[in-house]
Amino acid sequence: MGVKNIYLLDFGILSGELGWFLPDPAGYTETIIEKRPRIPVWTDIPVTGAIIEHSDGVVLMDTGSHPEAKKAWGPVWEVFPMTKFTDENRLENQLKLLGLRPEDISYVVFTHLHLDHAGQAYLFKDRRTPLIAHKKELMWATYLMYLGKVGAYQPVDLESLKGGEWFTFDGETFELLPGIELMFVGGHTPGSIIMKVTTEAGNNYLFTGDFIHLPEELERESKGWLLGDIDEYITGLRKIKLLAKRPRTNLVISHDPKLWEKYPKAPKPLR
Repeated sequence: MGVKNIYLLDFGILSGELGWFLPDPAGYTETIIEKRPRIPVWTDIPVTGAIIEHSDGVVLMDTGSHPEAKKAWGPVWEVFPMTKFTDENRLENQLKLLGLRPEDISYVVFTHLHLDHAGQAYLFKDRRTPLIAHKKELMWATYLMYLGKVGAYQPVDLESLKGGEWFTFDGETFELLPGIELMFVGGHTPGSIIMKVTTEAGNNYLFTGDFIHLPEELERESKGWLLGDIDEYITGLRKIKLLAKRPRTNLVISHDPKLWEKYPKAPKPLR
């Protein structure tokens, strides 16, 4: 008994300058010999989550952006606008596609606590649903918030989860349920994790969260301005590439612009 199905949730589209994700994406870096004007290149990326249907409960990975993001995020909206978000992209409506309600969720796992991953988690605070993150992530998110250095950590998200049913893990790995392993990688944020899910059918899925934003990072082994720790990033990236070589292993890059060409949206399952 274990993981029966995996469903990918569609939380809309976020846009941002490509340099956040890839270094010098358009080749416009100035040199001392020939200075060129920097021309911003923007990209649209999906905001996604996942439901893991397990014999021992229902696990939700990430919760998307706040439905009132334009109002709630303030100046951050100008940098990372949600360019597509409708009622369809609300978490409760994504759950309805699967015949689920927020009260049916057994665990909420955060790959990290940035604004496009923790934005609709307020649905679970008063239900006392276990909220799971790496210890470093919760500590750093709240620490930076109290320093006033919020950026991609938004007070609207963190304040709404104060007093929630938090459970954190320390160290490298934690088995949430048989077939669902949480793995610390850092790199992007101090407590970023990835999730490895093995289905009853014997297929493996590696969910990268924002440790990897775009597939091009795998080839370049380099990240843009959203890089937090280069040592953790290179180490974690090589680990992911090695794990991805295993038979019947699929890499799910949450913000891959072509994600929906590679995998189905809920209510169609991954198995």
